[in-house]
Amino acid sequence: MPGPAPSFRRRRLLGAAAVFAPLAAMAPAACAARRIPRVCMILFRGETDVEAGFHQWFKDNRLQAEFMVRSVDMDASRVPALLDEARAWHADLIYTWGTPVSLAVAAREFKIPIVFTMVSAPIAAGLVQSLATSRRNLTGVSHVVPARQQMSAILSYRRFDRIGAIFNPNEVNARVAMREMRAEAERIGAEFTAHPVPLDDTGQPRTDAIPGMLTGLAENKAQLLYIGPDSFIASQRILVTETALALGLPVFSAAEVALRDGSALFGLVAGYMNVGRLTAHKVAQILYHRVKPAALPVETPGTYSYLVNMDVARQLGMMPPARVLQFAEQIK
Repeated sequence: MPGPAPSFRRRRLLGAAAVFAPLAAMAPAACAARRIPRVCMILFRGETDVEAGFHQWFKDNRLQAEFMVRSVDMDASRVPALLDEARAWHADLIYTWGTPVSLAVAAREFKIPIVFTMVSAPIAAGLVQSLATSRRNLTGVSHVVPARQQMSAILSYRRFDRIGAIFNPNEVNARVAMREMRAEAERIGAEFTAHPVPLDDTGQPRTDAIPGMLTGLAENKAQLLYIGPDSFIASQRILVTETALALGLPVFSAAEVALRDGSALFGLVAGYMNVGRLTAHKVAQILYHRVKPAALPVETPGTYSYLVNMDVARQLGMMPPARVLQFAEQIK
């Protein structure tokens, strides 16, 4: 039986609380003599609640900036053209969303400061050598709860002895997540089976393969589907979670979007709005305080949320235990 319920929603990391502090030194009057800074935002799949939190933070702190928003529409090969556009626009900073975009930008841009967000494994991806300092002209925000805590969250709901997953083999963040969760499953004596989504002739993951892969997991008696930090799977969250639900397969998600905009059953997540606010705080330190990106640590928002989709729980006949209801946020 699992031990006492961990305090998921109360955990904080050193320094992350600063994102909510008022920044009087950054008030518009102090910056009146400066040119309004320009931020080029290069996104993976259009704007999300991360960007909503980002812009709201600037609004709440009454800071002015110009934003040029571009999306690669899940095709990181478009990054070089967007970087050319950012340079021609004389961007003061480049904001990048997700591991594929952040890697593509960091490999080509060395002069303009970069602040990445929604990167689950910045060290494993090769963006930074240390969370304390990148030693480069970039910093950023990670959004994924450590694998050990994710497994603890799963066990708090109930024990699952056979966990399955599908992932995009093109994404290093997804591969790292599968490796880490497999190690956690082995630690508790559970089986973890992860299958890469097959690629088409252009090297892109095949969306049409997803239903058959999930059917195969169900037929092989998987008890839980794990969704890790995977930009492609996140983009297919409706297909993935609704197919799993139709198969009677509960879904645990490490990303908020599959719960709030999908049919995942439960998950332990760093909220997208908070990720955006923390990212904005780092951007402002660079633009208004002239802090070097390498002097800013890579952080995760300090508060995690344990989310349970109660409608999905009822459909599956898998209601959360009373101990989970004591700390979980119930969503519909």
